[in-house]
Amino acid sequence: MSLLDQRNGAVMKVVIENIIAACKIKGNLDLKEIASSIEDARYQPEVFKGITLDRDNPPYRSFILEDGTIKFHGLTSEDGMRSALDDILSTSILNKFSIEEPLKIQEIVASVDLGGPVDAKMVYDEFQKEGVIYDPSELPGFILNVGSTGIEVLIFPEGKIISKGATDLLDAVSSLQMVYGRINEK
Repeated sequence: MSLLDQRNGAVMKVVIENIIAACKIKGNLDLKEIASSIEDARYQPEVFKGITLDRDNPPYRSFILEDGTIKFHGLTSEDGMRSALDDILSTSILNKFSIEEPLKIQEIVASVDLGGPVDAKMVYDEFQKEGVIYDPSELPGFILNVGSTGIEVLIFPEGKIISKGATDLLDAVSSLQMVYGRINEK
């Protein structure tokens, strides 16, 4: 999924890379029984104490845990989240369970491309007061914590900006807008 944002004459195309979401169904689950009844389910309790399912339409990976938690990775829209949940709960063995905790976004990863490289010194100077971190031995880019929101923005010298940690789409986009705008002002 991508979003366009136009401000001050600059067009910013935000791409939703990944939405991580989870819900919980009521009851303890017999993972061995569930895995044997769902095609393509992987259950290897010695490796991971849950069921792993990979789906193609929409493409996502889900994890089903014994306590009823179902986690989704790889989604790119809220419609995709609902579709993925419907897909999982429509299986004959899981359709008898009711939802205890509704599907909730845990993290959004979004990005924007600046269309070319950025001056690393300018990025450092611009965000130094906010505590930007640059340690190329850890990451070949800058790490900027956005206030106390839990959102991190990664700024790569080749011109890609990534927001991670938001639980709301507007927060993810706002964090990208802030960095994008300040870099484009320079």
